Amino acid sequence: MKITLHLIVAAAIGLSCAWAQRGGGSTGGAAGGGAAGGGGTTAPSSPTGGSTGTGTSNPGGGRGVITGPTNPTQQNPTQVAPAPRPIFISGTVSTDDGSPLPGSMKIQAVCGADQRIVTHTGPQGDFSFQWGQNTGIFEDASQSGSSSIFGPSSGGMSSAASNMGVGLANPLSNCELRVDQPGYLSSHAPLLSYGQLDRIEVGTLIIHRITGDEGTTVSVLSMKAPKGAKKDFQKGTDQFRQRKFKDAETSFRKAVTAYPDYADAWLSLGRTERQLGAQDSAREDFQKAMDLDKKLLGPWQELGYLAADQSKWEEAAKYLDQATRLDPMNSAMPWFFSAVADFNLQRYEAAERSIRAELRLDQNKNPKAKYLLGLILLARNDLTGGAEALRAFLKVAPAGADADIAKKQLMRAESLAAK
Repeated sequence: MKITLHLIVAAAIGLSCAWAQRGGGSTGGAAGGGAAGGGGTTAPSSPTGGSTGTGTSNPGGGRGVITGPTNPTQQNPTQVAPAPRPIFISGTVSTDDGSPLPGSMKIQAVCGADQRIVTHTGPQGDFSFQWGQNTGIFEDASQSGSSSIFGPSSGGMSSAASNMGVGLANPLSNCELRVDQPGYLSSHAPLLSYGQLDRIEVGTLIIHRITGDEGTTVSVLSMKAPKGAKKDFQKGTDQFRQRKFKDAETSFRKAVTAYPDYADAWLSLGRTERQLGAQDSAREDFQKAMDLDKKLLGPWQELGYLAADQSKWEEAAKYLDQATRLDPMNSAMPWFFSAVADFNLQRYEAAERSIRAELRLDQNKNPKAKYLLGLILLARNDLTGGAEALRAFLKVAPAGADADIAKKQLMRAESLAAK
């Protein structure tokens, strides 16, 4: 029995998403290379009238390095430093297409500019390790500087790093895990949301075999930028991070004036102008970046989000479909809005594929994804699956406008299923 759903864009997908609040875009970028926000993106305004916020902007193309707390023994030699808080971290790895895993894989921790291999997977793709006690695992000392939050490259993590829980609200807020496997892209597992837990289960890291058609988060053209343009770009990136958007606009414009082929600077200029409310100018900047480098991921995402803001669903679907093709592992956000676009175009099968990809990447941290899945399944006349997804959404979000609609849809589905 077919359920007729109204196009509920105006009330259904209010998007204060968990990943948008915590910075769901990828890290990445480099001085003179990555765009403001790195591989991350500016969350679109909700196509339903709400706002996602701008948590996915990651200005500066990476996260700042967190240093450990001051060692008390440096101030008072007779004072004994507190014992480090042990943190046990575990998870699994799987492929996005269900193919066998390529043997044992390296699990990499990325904390700001520092990267280290912290463990390897077992035969079934599982892994576990204790943060701060990995002496002997870091076989590649070149991955990090001689001293970092991971400690000296000659040994395990430093006492400052292993004591990071002392004096800091969240010792892992700057860190994430990913798979370091040649020939594969990996999803990211941010450790920000786990607070002061002593045992962390990060869920499943998803890997995607590289085919050669993937895109990049930093344009190769940007590497050729002259020194002055790179300096202006970095200045603009710093100003963007400080939310000095008018100053950042000036700096990015200087960069593209000095080097018109600076694709990443055009992308950053667009993101900055979007923050300033200049949507048309931002669209022109994103298009310019795309014209310069069709492999650059950011412009496809940003143009898709702009189209979603204006409920231009065909346009949004076109851009976001290409964004997910260029990098299916970069972020859950393009998958989510691709599903929103296809849902509103009544392309329910495509919408279901996209929202399930979002759920795999985001590990169910975004409750609105379950909500959207429920609506999609009901539209596909899957009463049981749709009702189950709506119940899962209501369990974590029992109140609000979206919850009210979900309850009505759930009651209707249950009534039809009982007939």
